[in-house]
Amino acid sequence: MNLKSFFDTLRDQVKNVIDNIKLNKKYLVSLSLSFVAFLILLVVLFFSNGDFSVSKEVDTLVDSISSRKYVEAYQYYGNLEKEFSASKMNKFNKSASNKLSSLVANSGDKYVSGEMSKEQYSGLINTINALDDIEIDVNQLLDISSRVEQMYIDENISYEKASSYMEVTTSLKGIYQDLDEYKNNIETIYQSRKVYQEGSKFQQIKKYKEAIDKYDKVVEEDKKYYSLASSKKQECIKSMYNYYITQANNSSKKGEYEEALVYLTYLKPYYPSDEKIEKLEDDYKEKISVYTLTSDDILNLISKKSGIKADELSVISYQQTIGDTLYYYAEVVKDNKIHNEVLIEAKDKKIYSYKSEKVDYDCEYSDGYYKVDEDGNYIFAISSKDAASIVRDKLKDKKEDFNDLEVKFKSDIVKYVDEDQLNKLIEKNNNIYYYVLVKKGWFSLNKEVYLVNMYNKAVYKCVDNKISKI
Repeated sequence: MNLKSFFDTLRDQVKNVIDNIKLNKKYLVSLSLSFVAFLILLVVLFFSNGDFSVSKEVDTLVDSISSRKYVEAYQYYGNLEKEFSASKMNKFNKSASNKLSSLVANSGDKYVSGEMSKEQYSGLINTINALDDIEIDVNQLLDISSRVEQMYIDENISYEKASSYMEVTTSLKGIYQDLDEYKNNIETIYQSRKVYQEGSKFQQIKKYKEAIDKYDKVVEEDKKYYSLASSKKQECIKSMYNYYITQANNSSKKGEYEEALVYLTYLKPYYPSDEKIEKLEDDYKEKISVYTLTSDDILNLISKKSGIKADELSVISYQQTIGDTLYYYAEVVKDNKIHNEVLIEAKDKKIYSYKSEKVDYDCEYSDGYYKVDEDGNYIFAISSKDAASIVRDKLKDKKEDFNDLEVKFKSDIVKYVDEDQLNKLIEKNNNIYYYVLVKKGWFSLNKEVYLVNMYNKAVYKCVDNKISKI
């Protein structure tokens, strides 16, 4: 057979095959479709048999959790893990995750609306957390969390409800930081409204500066309260002017000039070019420069008056306003002992030593004396000039002649009396006296000693080591 004959024969066979296919086309198509249907049926039967059907078990688990049979649900899930193959358990977890995601979302809505308690919602979340491979769809929770945030901003739910919803929901495993934005926004709004309320309380008691500080912290995102805070701030700015100027003047009257300046600093940011404020500020600053005494200033004053070197003394001092006068109280220490307690008048720098029936530091460098009574009131003694005038008047009333008289310290008159006797007599009659030396006779050789009680103005005469009231 030659090559041409071979190809002719092959061509005839192909034509026969094609003719047969055409004749049996309907039969072949039917056979193919039947074969495909058979394969599909096999697949359906394969996947619907006991090894892969999980819908019943999923419904059982979800029903148990919905009914709050949490322990039963947990045990049931554990049994399934032992019973199911890995592939079947994987399919179960996916199906259960979908249905439980819906359950969590619906339960969250019910908790927010008050249809479910926090304990019930927490129990649901805790149970799902205990099921190892269940994963909740975060997208549904994002939608609810967004609504909860808006409900709180619109004041449709309380902070406690919104906060507790976020607290419980974010405890779901696998949530991570997905809900943090809403949780943080709710907290920010809460803190903002809290400072607004604090500002309102400060405003009610006229602490305008503190109120403004609070109003300034209200966040712009909270549109309603931000607007209210802005309005309240303007009220404070208007009301604070007269109030703080009055407070500054009151502090100034008590000698508290630095405190007075503080009130003005509250006003200046809102009244930057106010002439009245500027004038008061200059006045208070000038008074501070004149009336302020440092510890060194006090030491130097006491040293100068007493003749004791300043480096031998130390003081503990603070401002003390008595009446309308500013003083500095100072506890003077020498050789680790209290040497004196003094009041120093800030304006004229006069020193007043403490001297009472119970306490006498026996200091002879004071310009005057003071004591504090049982009620805490400061009582100042009469001046030495007043004491001299009192004795002078007494002598004139008795028509006693004298050449001169002078107030002396105790150390200056002891040579005219018996010192031991004088101390006993003074101690017995309360040691709060001025000592007045009266000169009598030719050349003032004859001298008499008088005592003047510096608080009640009683006058006593020392005669033959005795003290008698006159």
